[in-house]
Amino acid sequence: VSGATMYNINQSSPILTDVIFSSNGNDYQGGSAMTNEVQSSPTLRNVTFTDNLGGGMVNQENSNPTLSNVIFSGNSAMIGGGMKNSSSSPTLIDVVFSGNSGSRGGGMDNQLSNPILINVTFSENSVTPYSEIPSLIGNGGGMYNMRSDPVLTNVTFSENTASVYGGGMYNTDISKPLLTNVTFWGNTAGTSGGGIANIPLNPSSPVSPT
Repeated sequence: VSGATMYNINQSSPILTDVIFSSNGNDYQGGSAMTNEVQSSPTLRNVTFTDNLGGGMVNQENSNPTLSNVIFSGNSAMIGGGMKNSSSSPTLIDVVFSGNSGSRGGGMDNQLSNPILINVTFSENSVTPYSEIPSLIGNGGGMYNMRSDPVLTNVTFSENTASVYGGGMYNTDISKPLLTNVTFWGNTAGTSGGGIANIPLNPSSPVSPT
């Protein structure tokens, strides 16, 4: 956390407009371009995160930023190349995740988090195994959900890749994302679940509105 380029903690919620975070960080395992912690919920408009090592954004401990017209491109991290959410639920409107990479959740990684996504695109994000931690075996190229119920409306997953499961999306540990008008095309996985992988099948499955 201390390696973050911008570190917001203890209810710190700055407003950022027309900002670029580019080529920051030197550690694949940590040090994102922006880390929000302990109820810190910044507002971002027209912001770009590109080529940051350690990830684009980390939200944890009830930090719920609002993002509009934001791009995450070419960022990489062990978990959540574009964005990592832990017990946090950001709102994303008109956001693009493109070409981000990691060993779990190439575009976005959610753990105990319920983000809201509207008009969001995940394209060409990828995950591959991390040799130093066997459990990070390359699941969830576009999005990884663990005990998380994200709400997705008008979202596209295209040409994302996973070395094992869930090229587009991977759901586990009773994750039930709510999908409305969501498109999966051209996603691939090395083992199965090119579009979506649900592990186990019944407790971890997307749902559609009734």
